[in-house]
Amino acid sequence: MTDLKDQNNPEVIPSETSEEIIVKERSTTAVITSTDSPTEKSQTSSSDEKTVNDVDFSVVDALPPQSNNDDINQDESLKSTEKGEKTKDSKKKDKDNKNDDKLPFSQLFRYASAIDKLYMILGSICALANGVAIPLMTIIFSDFIQVFIAFNTALLSGIELDSKRTELDDGIKKNSIYFIILGCGVFVCAYGQMFFWMTAGENQAKRIRQLYYSSILRQDIAFFDTVPTGDVTTRISGDVNIYQEGISEKVGLITQQFAVFISGFAIAYSKGWKLSLVLTAIIPLLAIAGGVMAKAISDDASKGQDSYAAAGAVAEQVLSGIRTVISFGGEKRELARYKNKLDDAYKTGVKKAFISGTGLGAMMGIMFGSYGLAFWFGSILVVRGEQTGGEVLNVFFAIIMGAFSIGNAAPHFSSVANALGAAKNLFSVIERVPIIDSSLNTGKKINKSEFKGHIEFKNINFHYPSRPDVQVLKDFSLTIEPGQTVALVGSSGSGKSTIVGLLERFYNPISGSITLDGEDIKNLNVKSLRTQIGLVGQEPVLFPESIKQNVFWGADPSEKEPTLDDVIEACKKSNAHDFINELPKKYDTLVGEKGALLSGGQKQRIAIARALIKDPPLLLLDEATSALDTESERLVQTALDNASTNRTTIVIAHRLSTIKHADKIVVMSKGEIIEIGRHDELIAKEGVYYGLVRAQELKTEQNNEDDDENDDDSSLSSKTENDIAINFDEKHEKHHNLTRVTTKASTVRSGVKSEKEILEESEKEKLNQKMPLARVFRANLPEIYLIIIGTIASTVNGAIMPLFSLVFASILEVFSNVNQPEKLRRDANFWAGMFGILALVALLCNFFQLACFMISAERLTRRLRLLTFEALMKQEIGFFDDEKNGTGILTSKLAVDASKIEGLTGSLMGNILQNMANIGIGLGLAFAFGWKLTFVIIAASPVVAISGFLEMKALAGFGAKTRKAYEGTGQIVQQSVSNMRTISALTREETFKTMYADAIREPHKIAIKGCILSSVGFGCSQGSLYFIWSLAFWYGGQLVMSGEYNVQQMLRVLFAVVFSAMAVGQMSTFAPNTAKAKVAAISIFEVLDRKPEIDATDNEGKDRPTPVKGEAKFEGVHFNYPARPDVHILRGLDMSIYSGKTIALVGSSGSGKSTVIALLLRWYDVNSGKVDVEKVDVKNWNLEYLRSNISLVGQEPVLFDLTIGENIAYGKEGCSQEEIEQASKNANIYNFITSLPDKYDTRVGEKGTQLSGGQKQRIAIARALIRSPKLLLLDEATSALDSESEKVVQNALDKASKNRTTLTIAHRLSTIQDADLILVCKKGKIIESGKHMELISQQGLYYELVNKQTLIKKK
Repeated sequence: MTDLKDQNNPEVIPSETSEEIIVKERSTTAVITSTDSPTEKSQTSSSDEKTVNDVDFSVVDALPPQSNNDDINQDESLKSTEKGEKTKDSKKKDKDNKNDDKLPFSQLFRYASAIDKLYMILGSICALANGVAIPLMTIIFSDFIQVFIAFNTALLSGIELDSKRTELDDGIKKNSIYFIILGCGVFVCAYGQMFFWMTAGENQAKRIRQLYYSSILRQDIAFFDTVPTGDVTTRISGDVNIYQEGISEKVGLITQQFAVFISGFAIAYSKGWKLSLVLTAIIPLLAIAGGVMAKAISDDASKGQDSYAAAGAVAEQVLSGIRTVISFGGEKRELARYKNKLDDAYKTGVKKAFISGTGLGAMMGIMFGSYGLAFWFGSILVVRGEQTGGEVLNVFFAIIMGAFSIGNAAPHFSSVANALGAAKNLFSVIERVPIIDSSLNTGKKINKSEFKGHIEFKNINFHYPSRPDVQVLKDFSLTIEPGQTVALVGSSGSGKSTIVGLLERFYNPISGSITLDGEDIKNLNVKSLRTQIGLVGQEPVLFPESIKQNVFWGADPSEKEPTLDDVIEACKKSNAHDFINELPKKYDTLVGEKGALLSGGQKQRIAIARALIKDPPLLLLDEATSALDTESERLVQTALDNASTNRTTIVIAHRLSTIKHADKIVVMSKGEIIEIGRHDELIAKEGVYYGLVRAQELKTEQNNEDDDENDDDSSLSSKTENDIAINFDEKHEKHHNLTRVTTKASTVRSGVKSEKEILEESEKEKLNQKMPLARVFRANLPEIYLIIIGTIASTVNGAIMPLFSLVFASILEVFSNVNQPEKLRRDANFWAGMFGILALVALLCNFFQLACFMISAERLTRRLRLLTFEALMKQEIGFFDDEKNGTGILTSKLAVDASKIEGLTGSLMGNILQNMANIGIGLGLAFAFGWKLTFVIIAASPVVAISGFLEMKALAGFGAKTRKAYEGTGQIVQQSVSNMRTISALTREETFKTMYADAIREPHKIAIKGCILSSVGFGCSQGSLYFIWSLAFWYGGQLVMSGEYNVQQMLRVLFAVVFSAMAVGQMSTFAPNTAKAKVAAISIFEVLDRKPEIDATDNEGKDRPTPVKGEAKFEGVHFNYPARPDVHILRGLDMSIYSGKTIALVGSSGSGKSTVIALLLRWYDVNSGKVDVEKVDVKNWNLEYLRSNISLVGQEPVLFDLTIGENIAYGKEGCSQEEIEQASKNANIYNFITSLPDKYDTRVGEKGTQLSGGQKQRIAIARALIRSPKLLLLDEATSALDSESEKVVQNALDKASKNRTTLTIAHRLSTIQDADLILVCKKGKIIESGKHMELISQQGLYYELVNKQTLIKKK
């Protein structure tokens, strides 16, 4: 479990050793399945923000050290504060250490196979050849120009015209052929370069994925206590992609640019060293401008990303806890919290805009200035006769190409640098050797037939590796005889679950030993040990496969695979066979993500079947029934009792009724044993155990002898519907369609579609819709002045290139005047001056274009995110139940969509405008100077455009395809990491390894296919340019020879078209961005336009009845959840809540209890009937006012990642510190808070993970009480707690419900026996009502429920 972190200061902490994974705060956002919000899954990864959710801490098979006792939290919060301080100080150090986070380049390819190495060598050879071709082209090009200049000189002087014409003709033919040969060579080399490098990269990435996953599966559990799931899944998807990007075609492109650089300078210096020196002097200036800009931008970018990640974390907390936010009217506060985070990001964005504008402006200015300098100095050399015009041009182009190659390679260098960072993280995990390595074959193997099950703990001392200062077990000694059932009881944090963890060898004890049949378990083979143990945890983890597959996986992988009959046998033993047979697909029914489609009791019984299928001699039950209602608990308990016969069993339980028949009950406190004996002996002693039992005891006047032995599961309705008790075998509860029935309003979806599929479907739909351009611009209207300035700057900027082509052609013509040196110098000075003016214009235009458009885009993004967030918080709860609106999907909408729209309005918009101006003006000039040549070149251009488009399309398309294919594999990783304890306990590491290897086979094939296609595209686009040059020069030459064009005319047309063509090429790269922006815009406007069915802010003309006493009435209410219209929850419910009274609702899961609470808070509207509060229909209430009078405490309280004080104050806006303290006193949590070093300023961690269940629950009660509600709703507020915490929380609740109207839902009947009125709910109707004793005397359904929870036998 990660330490508490200072959210406002998320820093990347460099890892000191290769053993650690660097935990990037911002790459992980935990989603803890809260019971009152639908379970959400999310895997959203966008280039600028990674929010990989779903670290499910509820999957605690053997409790890791996240939330145990009070001392732990004190240490934790202490550490957290220190950490907060340290983080600030360590910012500087972080920067210094950044370089240590990378591997040396030579190590990057350490997992390459021999064939990969061969591919990389071949790829490099092709890249070098491809690189040399570009400077070679400048020689042919200059030669061409020189031929024309010589002809022009002859024309001007009028001598030897015929011989010069023949020379011109020969020169043109010769150079055209050279161009064609070069083009063919380039095609072959470019294809080879791309194909070899991409294939090698793809192969290595696949290998790394497998190695990384295998390594993750062999790590010990301690490793996962410190590394969030999201972190591992991000690494395997994100980091491997980053790694792959840096080891494939990018290295080829760098090699190619390196060859351009070397050969460019070599050619330049060989053709004219003086001019080369002058030009080389300018390069450092360009480099400095570029470097400063890049550094500043990357610093700001990461700052901006941190701010956006923080905003994303707020959104994720709010959306996953939306019921809590709405119930406490926290919408405005959350909006403000979100806005603060966005404002930070906006400030960074504005800074980035100015830096980008200045940097790019400076670079363009320097570049045009250097052109002027080159031609001015070149003209001097031509006059002196040291060089010809063609040579000046050759030097100029060769140097420019050489220098630009550095710029062209720069982005690829950053890919390689990122890959080095990613590789270090990946390799450190791949090479990490765990202390307890389940993959090893060493150690003694256990022979099942000789296994007896004699366990002895000797003087065990233990603390969790992630919390060395909190001792969990102190000198713990215990002997368990073969075949005994031993129960461990005690409060949270007393070390019960730790014993399970040690027996499974998830951890090693710090000192002392554990022996199994006399052999120290450290000497046993880890897998062999685990196959002897069946483990059933509190929250059973099921995998999203069929029921059959889930049970299959319980078998010992080293033995023969079980048959379907074995599975059925195991399910019969666990009381699951009957309900499975009721399902339409029986054993082939899919259980959904985390088993979400089954009720708690059903999941638990399947988990028991899974534990029993291998017939383990040792059974560990870690609170296997705590989260179930009485009815399900009954079935599961019977199953457990059957299961534990003839085997050694260790049971951990909070509900003491489940362990009264154990052979030995061990009472623990703070890691030590304080009492030991059988149930009756301990009761007789009247010690600690007796106290725990009394706390859970129900008052009964009947003399119920121990009749719950044989009372298997008599139909809970048997006494009310017919007088004969019938044996109940779940057929009464027909599960025709598989629905999840849980203790909470069951709003989980029945058809599981992965989030990915949902997003894809909606994207496809949106691509066919019209682009809402006008609306985007309307949203951007407040920035109109910025947009106007930006547009003007872009248009002028677009005109620069065509004007440059004019100046360029004129300069070349000037070189023809070799015979008139004065004229040549004069003209050269004039045109060099023109370059100076162009340089100034370029500087200003680039600055204004970038700065204005980027700032306008930042503002739009901020505005859209805020509007979307606000719109989301207005939606009714039914909206969030829809699978299309999972937390993950919505958070990614907020994170990704707004920034994609930026693509339409930001710097991209500027580029599009600039390129349109460029094309328009360029072609206009070209046609004006000579339409024939223009047409010929234009006719040939589509070849370049098409091949460029193909290359891009292939790269982008296949990139997306493989990404999609690999995303599916991310699901496997995510499941296995968040459920690592289960996989280790089942010893199914190899199974998952094979599954993963199969899953990545297909994506790999797609990727290789993509490599071939995009390599062809790359080859064509590189080679076709040379063919077009050849055609253009040849045809231009014919026109000049025939006298139709003069040389200057021809050069002007040529360059005007060429520079426009470059712009067209750039335009095509914008296409994918605009498509993405379109989908994003439609998706955002969909949210903004959606009218919520229940809008808490729309309160005009609504009632605010006074006084509010908490009286409520349900009349003939029929209801089903909008997400599941076919499941009727309430069927004509009538009930009244009387003011000042405590009303209790009891009944089995799915009977509609929690729904009552949801309707009182008006999360949903009823289908028919009505719900009145204070005799006014809730539909007519001012909703904010209604909710402000009600407080809710749920089973799994949702706390926000704020301080304890802020969490309590959440219940009431603008409350004072006195009120906060009073509320915490009322909730029995005051002493605990004041004992913490930071008291009320202690942060509770994400979802309150720094606190134990009882502490969280009491903070939630304080939050509910601070607003002194007229109606207090308690939805199973103590069900997940152990006896001791429950007692404290129950006292707090009893205190809280004094003198106010309270509605309580409970499974543990001891908590509601003193209620003023108990309502018994079944199938959405109230079937019994009265006080505790009255209902017992009726001997109906309530009497049945009480019987099952009785602990002390009445004599």
